[in-house]
Amino acid sequence: MRVVGIVAVLLMSMGAAHAAAKVAASGQPLILFQASATNPDCTSMGKVLLRVTQEPQHGRVTVRSTGVFPTFPESNVRSACNRRRVPGVQATYVSQRGYLGSDFVELQLLFPAGAERSVKLPIEVK
Repeated sequence: MRVVGIVAVLLMSMGAAHAAAKVAASGQPLILFQASATNPDCTSMGKVLLRVTQEPQHGRVTVRSTGVFPTFPESNVRSACNRRRVPGVQATYVSQRGYLGSDFVELQLLFPAGAERSVKLPIEVK
């Protein structure tokens, strides 16, 4: 029973991530999120699918495949990959020109090994 409880907590913690508010200049692009699935030799494990599940009310989000710099902790065997671009995906936000205030985006990530992650991103436009 104890193992089941630990597994359930791990799955719930992977399910949704809440981020601190990002700050965007009105009408200017802001990199909201980027992800990759990287092997220890810095090659790709496969494509990460990134979807916008809740569109912003005062702007737009574009998603594209591109090279990204991963941010593995120094203790991770893949930390050497942090110094080079690896195949990944990136979400960029641009507010409506002249808009000032709050906005919100929710993203869903599907990884090649079968993991899923939901990311909720509040945005302050100034």
